[in-house]
Amino acid sequence: MKHVLRVINVLATVVILVAFVVLLRTVFTPAGEIPTIMGYGFMRTLTGSMEPAIPVHSFIVVDTDNSQAYQVGDIITFHSSDDALEGSLNTHRIVAVEDAADGTPVYRTKGDANPVEDAAPVPAADVVGRVVFVSAGLGVVVSLLTNPLLFFPLIVVPLIVLLVLEIRHMVKTTQEVARAEDEAALRAAVEQIREKRRREQEEQGDAGDEGDADGGHTDESAEADPGAPGDSNRSA
Repeated sequence: MKHVLRVINVLATVVILVAFVVLLRTVFTPAGEIPTIMGYGFMRTLTGSMEPAIPVHSFIVVDTDNSQAYQVGDIITFHSSDDALEGSLNTHRIVAVEDAADGTPVYRTKGDANPVEDAAPVPAADVVGRVVFVSAGLGVVVSLLTNPLLFFPLIVVPLIVLLVLEIRHMVKTTQEVARAEDEAALRAAVEQIREKRRREQEEQGDAGDEGDADGGHTDESAEADPGAPGDSNRSA
């Protein structure tokens, strides 16, 4: 049971650390840029142009692998060339795919909640990636934590406490392991001493038995010697 709890504790720590890194990258990335981790971008939507598919202030994950082919119906994040947006990031659905003069694809996009298509087409070079995950709940959390007054007490402080507790647990576990190893080594040394004493006692016992056997032969010889002259006298 202790091992199971230990594994759960480690996994929880890893999840919190990953969430912490993602949150930091998301909250503190400058406007117009998208933070990426291992090929995936993270951002929040600021308008409701994609509702109901993507509610306003939702947290979205974008697959930034642009080697894939985008199709009609895909929701993509791109740098808009619309004069009103001035190259800022936009997330809309592809409604048509056309070919540019050089053969590269050009996408026509539209917000689900907008009545008309976007005015400017989207060249393939301006595409950041395809939306693969949407969470309105996480978007609310990220929006709240954008405020440093909430971010530090709700995220940084608990994380520091968790790390301190984890370090204390690791130190305690290390000490227990070292103590167990010392006790095992001591038991092994005691057992070796006992085994050595047993061998010495066995050797002493064997030596005593040999001494008794030698003494028995000497007595028999002594008893036989007095009889020898008697035999000679009888012969004479």
